[in-house]
Amino acid sequence: MQDGNPVIGEHAGFQDALAGFGLRYAMRSEPLAAQSLISGVDYRKAWREALQPGLRGGVVNRYLFNRTGARGIDYLIGKLGSTDTGIALGEAYRLSLPKRLLLPLARFHYRNPLEDRSCSHENCDCVGCQHGAHETANT
Repeated sequence: MQDGNPVIGEHAGFQDALAGFGLRYAMRSEPLAAQSLISGVDYRKAWREALQPGLRGGVVNRYLFNRTGARGIDYLIGKLGSTDTGIALGEAYRLSLPKRLLLPLARFHYRNPLEDRSCSHENCDCVGCQHGAHETANT
């Protein structure tokens, strides 16, 4: 939420930690934001129920792929080639028990957000300054 209004996609902090894309989360969060504006549905509750498990799965996936390197990527490619892609990706992002156990470690590993060290925050056009202070997904 920003100034009491729902925010969607990357602007809300919804970004795939593994692939780095926010478009999928923009398309998935837009109807939730519209529902909150039209019918008063609690947006925070709605996105947490609909998006947070996948966001958390993405953080663990990124951690695992950073640790396993090419072996992990080869494994995923093998899975994608042997079954329906949608099913394989759904399984990859599902927050299974092992991934739930790894989540605190992955979150600790990525605890510091990326910062543009060259930014002076004065007359700057970096992404952080363009969007100003806003709440993020806090996965």
